[in-house]
Amino acid sequence: MKSPAVSPDISHGSEHQTLVDTHFDLNVAGWRDVYDQINVHGAIYRKRLEIVLEWIDDLAIPGGEKVLEIGCGSGRCTVALAQRGYLVHAMDSVAGMVDSTRERVGQAGVKSSVSIGLGDAHHLAFRDGSFGLVLAIGVMPYLHSPQKALSEMARVLKPGGFLLITAGNRWRLKRILDPWFSPPMQPARKVIKAILRCFRDARPDDAGPPLRLDSLRELDRWLATVGLLKIKARTVGFPPLTFRGRPILGERTSIRLNHWLQRLADRNVPGVRSSGMDHIVLAQKV
Repeated sequence: MKSPAVSPDISHGSEHQTLVDTHFDLNVAGWRDVYDQINVHGAIYRKRLEIVLEWIDDLAIPGGEKVLEIGCGSGRCTVALAQRGYLVHAMDSVAGMVDSTRERVGQAGVKSSVSIGLGDAHHLAFRDGSFGLVLAIGVMPYLHSPQKALSEMARVLKPGGFLLITAGNRWRLKRILDPWFSPPMQPARKVIKAILRCFRDARPDDAGPPLRLDSLRELDRWLATVGLLKIKARTVGFPPLTFRGRPILGERTSIRLNHWLQRLADRNVPGVRSSGMDHIVLAQKV
């Protein structure tokens, strides 16, 4: 499963959505199995889901509440929510992901608590105030218009309802330490890539969707704009360190480093606590 390129430039509208949907359609099996992988990325995704579910448990939302899960993927979170007694509508923009969720829900025996369908985060087909909790885990980095999507999420939330999202961290440690991806180097990188494109054809795998990476300050501003108040946030995940995009440590060493750095982040150690791969953000509709 090949990861999309990281880029601050996100194309708009149907062109970008097609790139996103094509990427996930071609990698349904990879994303279905990622939580079981014995590598750094598997550990990161397991830890991210663990934190998300812990935060939901801490909210003590009454059973029977309606929950919207945007970007249900393989359905692991969907099943966990249904097993907690919530009525879940799981949606994804890719049919293969919807099918994967439907299969997992059936295997878990929670079909009576879950509805599943295709949908677009930018245009939610639900009435205002329909849900007590909205989740978008692993969705924000792929959105072409995140503010529009957040506005839709806020719209379908009940007053006092909760939003739980993850977003790619612009200041993740991997990018800061790799001079090719470090944010201050991006203007020069754009020029270099433009020059190289003049002398060679783009490779087929360059057609994948770029990942959106945001700062926590930007997320706070967007949330406030749509009437959501941030309650708490943290970062999670420390992928293998690279030089010019190539890993510089072995898999075992990278796994140990991820665990060690995550423990420091969990202890709120300055610097490390804000440099994980993803932001996890909990907000409430005011």
